[in-house]
Amino acid sequence: MLDPLVLYAVGTSVGVFFGMHDVVIRGSRSNMDSRHMLLASLVSGYPVVFLFSLVFWGFSAISIESIILYIIAGLVNFNVGRASLYVAIRTIGASGASIMLTLSIVIGIALGMGVGERVSPTQALGALLILIAAIMVAWRGEIKRDPRGIVAGLIASFGLALAIFLSRLGNINGGDPFAGALIAYTSSIAFEMFLLRNTEIRSIFSRNNTAVYLAGVLASMGQVARYVALVQLGASIVTPLQNIRPVVATTLTRVFYSRTAENPGLRGYVAAVIAFTGVFLMAI
Repeated sequence: MLDPLVLYAVGTSVGVFFGMHDVVIRGSRSNMDSRHMLLASLVSGYPVVFLFSLVFWGFSAISIESIILYIIAGLVNFNVGRASLYVAIRTIGASGASIMLTLSIVIGIALGMGVGERVSPTQALGALLILIAAIMVAWRGEIKRDPRGIVAGLIASFGLALAIFLSRLGNINGGDPFAGALIAYTSSIAFEMFLLRNTEIRSIFSRNNTAVYLAGVLASMGQVARYVALVQLGASIVTPLQNIRPVVATTLTRVFYSRTAENPGLRGYVAAVIAFTGVFLMAI
């Protein structure tokens, strides 16, 4: 087992990697639509996922049930969730989209309740705080929000929550988390290429899309770091660590304002902190 401090750093890096991913997508000058952007990010991140799956999984046997669950989880997470996230980032910003995404924790708890899991008063309070943060993002007073971005953020949150739920079922039913990551990426790339078969797929391989490739690598590193930390530390510790994502995205999007053209303002920072606090309460 790795040193505990190293594992905590790995758990924290999940939120850092994904927060950076959100800001890089926001600052991208790519002209691709969300579907081509998704394919580019998956392809660029695939080697990272493949390498770590080779090291930590080693292609040992897993059950057919888990493979099916991982395939469905990948389609829901990426082809529905991440594609919608890219729409949200472009319309309501990296900060707003990352805060909205914390709703996936609330949705995940609701899915768990549907199969008999109990919710503590502390978790209920955490869920309420996350909902407040999401409302703060959706309603910005005099600043008009694009409804399309809000809806996309909600879809992304539901997609992520359902994918995590399905992946957990896959792990329980004879699977492996690193196998799940590789299967999810592989199935999603294949499905996205099928969807885009009548378009100019080669257009994703352009120097104008370098930022999207970088975002894909960052997302895959976040994905791998999440599984390494989860296996060693458990969900109750990793969940709040990885959900510094909105804080990271909110800070970086302001730092790189010249690229993102996004200023979250005081409301954005407060919403990010409230969301993180809510996630922390739901994890303890």
